Amino acid sequence: MNSDKVSETMAQEKAQVPGEELEAWVKQQLAKAVQELTEKKLVESIVVEAKPAWVLPFVLLIGKIREQGRTDGFDWFIYGDAPTTVALSRVAVTPRDAARHFALQWHLEAGRRGEAGAELTRRAEALHELVEEDSLWQSID
Repeated sequence: MNSDKVSETMAQEKAQVPGEELEAWVKQQLAKAVQELTEKKLVESIVVEAKPAWVLPFVLLIGKIREQGRTDGFDWFIYGDAPTTVALSRVAVTPRDAARHFALQWHLEAGRRGEAGAELTRRAEALHELVEEDSLWQSID
């Protein structure tokens, strides 16, 4: 996907997406992400605080999560049309940095998988393209 096309698509989506519809989607994705993260034991507590940090509407959510009682910040997670993944808070300061970290993490994992990692490589490259598109991150970087 080229960056001009990504920018154009984002502008069209912003114009077409009612705020309430997007807000409902984000809440639903947060709930699903927390459920998956706890089921897979990627977070250990059953009580967590999660909040969105960046959204590609109706496709991808990068959020922050922390377990009950934790006071040293939030960890990052990615959820949606992507492998659900968690990264420690120290690996990124911004959602864009977190996305860059996830893309690199997936790419390395895909390399370990060899031919079986082709789909993960595709997702890593697609996420990297999003990371490189400045217009998607201007309001939060």
